[in-house]
Amino acid sequence: MNKQLLELLDGANDKYPHTLEQQFPHIVAKIMELWGLPALNQYFVDLMLHTRAEPREGFPPKAAKEILDLSLISDQQTQTKKGTLISR
Repeated sequence: MNKQLLELLDGANDKYPHTLEQQFPHIVAKIMELWGLPALNQYFVDLMLHTRAEPREGFPPKAAKEILDLSLISDQQTQTKKGTLISR
């Protein structure tokens, strides 16, 4: 479990992207690199929408949900700036 990501999620274990971490660690690393930056929104879009010339397999449903959840949390934190508590 990535301690820094868990801290950004305010310790909310139920929001932690376990599937992404296990199956797509490079995506978790990139999300951590971009967290709090405007570029993160575009990264989420690129992950979830077909934006490449070559076809993609897509994500397993659980991983896709985790990406969506992280996107929503990031948006919530961005809108309220610092110190957002994650709704449980």
